[in-house]
Amino acid sequence: MIRTLIAVLYLSVSALAIAAPAADTPGSRLDAATHLFELPAYRLIATRQLYEALNSLPAEQHKRALAALSDPTVMASLRGVISRSMAQTFSTAELEHLARFLRADEARSMIDKTQSFQSILAKELLTASVSDPELIRILIGN
Repeated sequence: MIRTLIAVLYLSVSALAIAAPAADTPGSRLDAATHLFELPAYRLIATRQLYEALNSLPAEQHKRALAALSDPTVMASLRGVISRSMAQTFSTAELEHLARFLRADEARSMIDKTQSFQSILAKELLTASVSDPELIRILIGN
C-alpha cells in the first residue's frame, strides 16, 4: 500500500514538473529569445527587419551599415541586441510559442508571402482612397 502511494505521488509530481510552464525570468526570456536564431524562419524575419531599418538611414550611413554587416563581430552584436530587445518585450511563454509557430512549415510560407501582402495592401489602399475622398485626407494628413 505504501509503495503504491509513493509511486502515485512520484508520478503526480513528475507529471506536474512536465506540465509546469517555463519560469518567466529575465534569464529564461533571454535564453528563449536567443534560441529563436536557431530557426531559419526567424533569421529571415530578423534579417528583413534589420535591412528595413537600415533603409531609413541617410545614404552614407546606410552604405557604412551595409558594409559593417559583413563583419561577424557586428552580426554577433546585432543578434545580442535583438535577443535582449525580444527578452525585454515578450514573456518566456510568448517566445516559446513563437518558436513553435516558426518551426511549422506554414510559417515559412507565410513569411514568403509578406512582400506580396504588402503590395496587395498598397494597391487596395490606393483604390480605396480614390473612391473615398475622406480616406485620402486621413492617409495624407490634410
